[in-house]
Amino acid sequence: MATLTAKGVEDALLDVCGSRGADSTQFLKELNLALPRLYNMGMWRDLLFEHVITTSGSTFTIPDDAESIISAVVDTDSTSTDHSYPRVIRSQFHDYRLTGRDDDDDTLAAYGIVDDGYSATVEEPVAGKTYSLKLQPISPATTIPASGKVHVTFSDGTGISSPTADHTVSMGGQFTCGGQASLTTTTTSITSISEIRVGTTELSAPVKLTWEEEGSSASLVAATDLRQANQVTRYRRYRVSNDDSDSIQVRALLKRKFKKLIDTTDVVYVSSLNAIKHAMLGNTADENADLERANYHWAICRSLLEEQLDAHRGAAKPAVHFAPDGIGGSIPNVM
Repeated sequence: MATLTAKGVEDALLDVCGSRGADSTQFLKELNLALPRLYNMGMWRDLLFEHVITTSGSTFTIPDDAESIISAVVDTDSTSTDHSYPRVIRSQFHDYRLTGRDDDDDTLAAYGIVDDGYSATVEEPVAGKTYSLKLQPISPATTIPASGKVHVTFSDGTGISSPTADHTVSMGGQFTCGGQASLTTTTTSITSISEIRVGTTELSAPVKLTWEEEGSSASLVAATDLRQANQVTRYRRYRVSNDDSDSIQVRALLKRKFKKLIDTTDVVYVSSLNAIKHAMLGNTADENADLERANYHWAICRSLLEEQLDAHRGAAKPAVHFAPDGIGGSIPNVM
């Protein structure tokens, strides 16, 4: 089903459910308040998507626009494209409770994929190697924004950087955007990052931060889609058994996370305008302390999403079968 941009939703609903006298800026603020709850109300079809992650390590992160893994299959040899190994997804506390945390990156294969909380970076640096950090534009842009700042707190194994000192000085982690092609830290002995955050001013376009290996042309992604003011990076990380550091592929079904709508061209993935309308009316009622009306609108919103999900399934609906004689033709322990 077709979905709309933020501008498309505004054109359809501004006069229907926006607050009295709301303009485009106000309507976008109200939309950003209502949609997070709607996204979190369930695993709606519009919010599920597939993504393939390739890694040679024992941990990986999912994209910034994803909230969690719903299901996953693994290709243990990424050259074969054979995703025939379904993996169970377990909570972070599963292995803590059973065996304690194994810090040797030796996750038991029987555990499947284990939620490992959040990481400050997309990819972890390789142990024993050192890096510099490079801030660069995201294609198709060829230069970073003309203004704005990105602050990075990193370590070289002996000390912690200053996120307010310019990147051109030793152990400086502040990148000041000025329309350059890229910016690279003077420090080349970086081994870890504890925080990446955007300054108090929103960037005009997204940028990314990469690990640049010292003495090599190899690079890894540290952070991507850095733009929103005061944004602090948190990438959902998972652990998987990969003792031999083989290149493996994880094909995952992911639940989409709500990301703040900044531009009018940003996509609103929920395709039901009626559900969005009731979500915004419910949010307005919340702000006016009208609990009864708020509960009414949110209930209608959920009902509409469930009806849409049921319609999407079509004939592919779960069927329950009862075998009176039990599996194998008999019912054990029945006289």
